[in-house]
Amino acid sequence: MSSKERTIRKFNPGTFQSDEEVMQQFVVRRRELDAALETVRDNVDAASCQHLLVVAPRGRGKTMLLARVAAELRTNPDYHAKLMPVRFMEESHEVFDIGDFWLEALYYLARECASAAPELARELEGVHASLAEEWRDPRLHYRARAAVLNAADRLGKQLVLMVENLQALCDDVDDGFEWELRESLQVEPKVMLLGTATSWFSALDDPQGAFFELFRAVGLGPLDTKECMRLWEAVTGDQVKPHEMRPLEILTGGSPRLLVIVADFARHGSFRQLLEKLVTLVDDHTEYFRGHLSALPKTERRIYLASLALWRPSSTSEIAARARMGVRITSSMLGRLVDRGALTVEGGARTRRYAATERLYCIYYKIRRERDEAAVVQNLIRFMAMYYQGRRSAGELRQALADEVVRDSDVLAGMARALREDSGIGLLAPEAAVVAYDSVIQHHSETTSGDDLEELTSAMMNKAVMLYEAGQNRDAVVAHDELVAEFGDSQVPEIMSTVAKAFFNLGLAKWRLDQPAEAIAAYEEVELRYGKVASFEVQEAVIHAQSNKAAIRGVLGQWEEAIDIWKRVAENFADRDETPIQQVVARALSQIGVAQLVTGLPESALRTSEEVMDRYGRSSDGEIRKVLAL
Repeated sequence: MSSKERTIRKFNPGTFQSDEEVMQQFVVRRRELDAALETVRDNVDAASCQHLLVVAPRGRGKTMLLARVAAELRTNPDYHAKLMPVRFMEESHEVFDIGDFWLEALYYLARECASAAPELARELEGVHASLAEEWRDPRLHYRARAAVLNAADRLGKQLVLMVENLQALCDDVDDGFEWELRESLQVEPKVMLLGTATSWFSALDDPQGAFFELFRAVGLGPLDTKECMRLWEAVTGDQVKPHEMRPLEILTGGSPRLLVIVADFARHGSFRQLLEKLVTLVDDHTEYFRGHLSALPKTERRIYLASLALWRPSSTSEIAARARMGVRITSSMLGRLVDRGALTVEGGARTRRYAATERLYCIYYKIRRERDEAAVVQNLIRFMAMYYQGRRSAGELRQALADEVVRDSDVLAGMARALREDSGIGLLAPEAAVVAYDSVIQHHSETTSGDDLEELTSAMMNKAVMLYEAGQNRDAVVAHDELVAEFGDSQVPEIMSTVAKAFFNLGLAKWRLDQPAEAIAAYEEVELRYGKVASFEVQEAVIHAQSNKAAIRGVLGQWEEAIDIWKRVAENFADRDETPIQQVVARALSQIGVAQLVTGLPESALRTSEEVMDRYGRSSDGEIRKVLAL
């Protein structure tokens, strides 16, 4: 079965799936599987069983691990001859006392026997129905347990009871349940308990408690990069490299459930569906999240919430600023949160970054605090853009965003926020970026405040750039012309810089439209309007415009004009010490030498080459070193 056809269970692994499908789907947690099977194997024919507890937050793969163990016990002859899995429902809502527990065990044992021993299964169903009617009998739990153990004898097998969310079960049952369960598990070697819990709950550490030292614990940590890669390939059929998977590992925090949900987007390309699944997941786990937060002391909670708000791995100073607390106390609280397992830490002493262990909490906090889904979309777009950058499948993200920004206000708002944070994201999906920038332009078009005007001009510029990147050159020209017409006379430094860049970009678009004269005119306008403006941002546009104008002259065969322009570039900007400007000067000198060779002036070309070496021979800048190597 291909990855495109395979059913991946995010919440109920094993439901309506064969053992073979479960085994095929199980591609991570190999070490934990081996540990569980080792414990099970050691219990075979033992006088007393070692019971096992799998501990991990929701979504880490506890249910999948139990389904995989059950499949192994059924299909592996070495286990099947002596062991039978008995899987309870994930939430044991009908268990309120020890009698209910053994009735549930009897019920699920009957279901397990249905295919291999149908007569015994029907008999057990009848016994279960009869005992359930006698719920007032004070000896009910003894009778139900006896029926379970008698069936185990007749089968000639030990039973592996698989009970999930043990911590929740113990919260809901009558007093005395835990001691009665411990007694049964300790004295009866025919029954082993393989349980799960979302955390290492307090009853396990209470020396006076029933569960103290009863279980061997197996923890499920976040998936590492290689495990994320294996799971991603199993779901999508797409092989990725470690550096490509890293952004999605950060996004999901190594949660198998979250990674599968995000992989569904990679297969089907719908941000709305992805968002709905995540919001539903948050909604289903809200009480769980609240309990997690309320369990933290006040100061630790404040630091933890700051890390959730930042989402990405962040430094101590960044988290301190977000929490509005001092760096020293923040550092101390971060250490405590790492010890609790609430945060993970990466990097060395000077580059240490902290992030929430459970990234779903970040989504929960964004939705609860900002009360809109656009905040989640913003971060999803950012991380997905990091993953798709440079990949052949980037077209899927590009098309998905282009389709959804025009019909989904949350995706549109999230795209606009993501672009405000990093305009480079637009290069991955320029058509969607144009729509998002249009919404920003419309929002700011009627304002007169300085900050809004700066954001308006930036949005107009970025929209024009995205049109150019999308290959819509004529529309790009129109968009740049609109910016120049509206703000070309502004004396605000930031706006002047934007307009200078707009003229430069007009030259690029005109050249792509095979209009060299108009391109040269646009480049000349940059020099004419802004040649004497001192700011680096403006002068960077001026020097690039002059250099491009010279290049066009060269392409047209007008080498003397080209050489003259490149010489003016070298002279006019010789005293500017900014590295980006000196990179252009070095290229201009190099192009002069090329033009001199083309026009039959080898001696002049040699002198120009020597000048380049004299100026830049000792430069350590990579771009300048490339020029010297030509």
